Amino acid sequence: MKMISQQKSANTPRPSSRPSRTGLRRRRTSIIALLVLMVSFGAVLGTDIFRSLSADIRIYNNVVKNLLSEYVDDIDSRSLINSSIEGMLKNLDPYTIFLRSEDQTGIGMLTRGTYGGVGIRLGMRGKVLTVIAPMEGTPAHRAGVRPGDHIIRIDSIYTKEYSTDKAARLIRGKPGTKVTLTFMRPGEDEPLPIDLIREEIKVNDLPYYGLENGVGYINLTRFSKDTADQLKAALKDLTEQGLEGLILDLRGNPGGLLRDAVDIVDAFVEPDLRIVETRGRTKKSRRIYKSEEEPVLAADIPLVILVNGGSASASEIVAGAIQDLDRGVIMGSETFGKGLVQSIFPLGKNTSLKLTTAKYYIPSGRLIQREDYLDNDVLTDGLDKHDSLFVTSHGRIVKGGGGITPDVLLEAEPLTPLYRTLQSGGHFFDFATSRQNNYDLTLPIQITDPMLADFRHYLYAKEIAPKFPGERDLGVFRESLAELESFPGEVDLSQLESYFERRRASAFDDELAAVRRGLTLEFSSIAGGVAARIRAALAVDPVYRRATQMLGDPVAYDSLLAPPEETADLGSRR
Repeated sequence: MKMISQQKSANTPRPSSRPSRTGLRRRRTSIIALLVLMVSFGAVLGTDIFRSLSADIRIYNNVVKNLLSEYVDDIDSRSLINSSIEGMLKNLDPYTIFLRSEDQTGIGMLTRGTYGGVGIRLGMRGKVLTVIAPMEGTPAHRAGVRPGDHIIRIDSIYTKEYSTDKAARLIRGKPGTKVTLTFMRPGEDEPLPIDLIREEIKVNDLPYYGLENGVGYINLTRFSKDTADQLKAALKDLTEQGLEGLILDLRGNPGGLLRDAVDIVDAFVEPDLRIVETRGRTKKSRRIYKSEEEPVLAADIPLVILVNGGSASASEIVAGAIQDLDRGVIMGSETFGKGLVQSIFPLGKNTSLKLTTAKYYIPSGRLIQREDYLDNDVLTDGLDKHDSLFVTSHGRIVKGGGGITPDVLLEAEPLTPLYRTLQSGGHFFDFATSRQNNYDLTLPIQITDPMLADFRHYLYAKEIAPKFPGERDLGVFRESLAELESFPGEVDLSQLESYFERRRASAFDDELAAVRRGLTLEFSSIAGGVAARIRAALAVDPVYRRATQMLGDPVAYDSLLAPPEETADLGSRR
């Protein structure tokens, strides 16, 4: 049973040409045959639910026949059926979806752990398809593809107005085949075509791990086929280097495969402990997963797991099980709250159904799913109440009702106005990629005064104008005031406007530390890839710093895992 992160299916476009009458009759026949098969399927099962559906299916059958034979214009039968399927599913939970051929790649990457491609991370910068980074050791990396390169053509197809998903589907393909990417490189005037031979690219869910002063750090970005094996190998390496405490970073990890989440918890706890239970309507959806092997991480090595609002699904299984089994301390902000299990059911050659088949419950009995998606009359069974309380193995009180509440709650620092504007607009990235040949990019990156002056001039030329708290409200007030025709006088807003102008003029100097941090991350990524960027981010990460302090204070660590006296015996009774 696999937990798969949501894939959004695209609407099939309406064909530009009208189908022939022969083709229309053929499609009409195939649809009617499909509907007859659906009715027959219900009859074979002989269950009450399918017998009660037979009348509704006959109505649906008649609607389709009339639409195809009598509607004023020709209708594409495939689009019609696909749309009706999507309409059937949209009132269920948001993770039950119809997958077409273009949606299958992401699931294949999760379940196989590989894909055929050239190793490029894509993004959009100024509505232009842009290389965020080539992956180390891949065809793109060996061919000299750089961060910031704009992809203007894939083989003979121009990429203007192409989304990253659509471009990725064109770039991926069978290993051993050729794809020609044509780039526009910042600072150069002529297009740069590069021939690349696709290879089997291994999905790397563990972009960085390292050890500093006895404290190990592992960053996991999602859970796919080989994630558990990657983590266990990293644990063994860190142990040989003298590991004394471990930080597992699941912040921003949206989840993935249930089996890999179970195997990762298995690496931290002793055998024969319940990790997660799935419960659904069918017998095969009800299952208890237990730890099976001796832990890779020694029991006397303390563990801190970092989470935030982007930690979901399989990440919450890992964090929740570790919390319920009192194996480690959870630190950060409250997690997303996705406690539903999806299974993939093939429907045809290029389509499948991703269907929610169960809910998962972590060792204390908590259901992590939030109630947010139950805004309809389809899913009527209730979830755990927000005030439900559960106990861990040691008897600590933990909260149910959605998401994992950390043992140490640390909210992320809010982004400052200028930094938010520069980050969301891609200005740190654009500046770094355009200037990567101008400066010494020896790691660790040092942002010098000339680099800051250059960036200040760059922003001035771009006329970057950050918005400050209250400024938007001032604009709304000004517009509303102008609409008051009977207002007798004038309101002088010049002092407020001058205040915001002064804030804008001093923003660069006021936020110099944040600006320096943004530049450091981007130049580090260019110089050393994802691993170098993560190392640079950790150097100024207050949550990571707090985690290292916790691991260096055994008294504080043990006290967090100790239950109150009044509930100490509850855990042992479970």
